[in-house]
Amino acid sequence: MKQKKKFIILGFVGFIFLVFWFAALSLIIKTMSRSSEDAGAPMTEVALCDEDASGLCIVTFGANNVNRMVINFQLPNPDYSPFYVKVNHRGTVGVYACEVVESVPTSAYCTGVRTPLGETIDIEVYAIAEDKLIARGTFLVSAIALATPVSLPGNAASVEKVPTSEPVPGDNDPSIHLNSK
Repeated sequence: MKQKKKFIILGFVGFIFLVFWFAALSLIIKTMSRSSEDAGAPMTEVALCDEDASGLCIVTFGANNVNRMVINFQLPNPDYSPFYVKVNHRGTVGVYACEVVESVPTSAYCTGVRTPLGETIDIEVYAIAEDKLIARGTFLVSAIALATPVSLPGNAASVEKVPTSEPVPGDNDPSIHLNSK
């Protein structure tokens, strides 16, 4: 009877060991397959655009008329995958919605929370379809282009005539008089 108990206990311990071994093995295989999937589409570095830019790059940082930050991107091609941006500033992450400019299909802009000048931000670009990180970069926001208010034709400021120094025609006096044009 004692041998039968020992045999049952050893069998049970062996079974538990076997289950844990298979669980660990499947976890290792799953982790390796995920890393190989991630290696299939390499993440790129986002940089500021230069004259030879061929990949995804940032053209400018700006602000719109409601004081939201606007990041203007140059896309590598018109069929570039739709994306959104996460901006990390001092530990706070903001999600920026992005849209392609219809008239210029290789240009997109993303809007979100404005960051102060002189601050460093980390930008991560995610493909919407797979919600997968496709590019990242770190930038110092040293200048922000501000939205220019548009004046309507009825609200245009009147142009004042500025006095200039010109001799008056027909005047015999050689001195220069102020005339308005």
